[in-house]
Amino acid sequence: MTLGERLRITRMRKKLTQIEASKKLNISNISLSAYERDKRDPDTQLLKKMSELYNVSTDYLLGLTDYETNDSHDKKSKLEHLFGEVIFEVTNDDEPNIYLDEANLDEETLRLIKKALKNGMKFVDEMKRNDE
Repeated sequence: MTLGERLRITRMRKKLTQIEASKKLNISNISLSAYERDKRDPDTQLLKKMSELYNVSTDYLLGLTDYETNDSHDKKSKLEHLFGEVIFEVTNDDEPNIYLDEANLDEETLRLIKKALKNGMKFVDEMKRNDE
């Protein structure tokens, strides 16, 4: 995804029109349009203002990361680390009931694993809410 695409998408997620965003950024609507269409690149000061207005990191806007904020990066990193641990444990367990051979995973099995993970995460969330 290009800088312009990320600028447009993050602006839209904030429910701002180009006119509203350009006023908040103190630039013309024509300039913002050019940035969003990748006709021009904003300077570093403007890029910083855009990241603050849209509440995303400059690294995200520049395509250096797919995490919109540092906070979301930390949360995803923890989950990715946890999933990595689980996969390691599953593939290295001596339990005969657990079988995971990545070379033989078909689309249906992958779909079911994804569904099980999502359901497990929802279950944990419900359990935490019930404990409060």
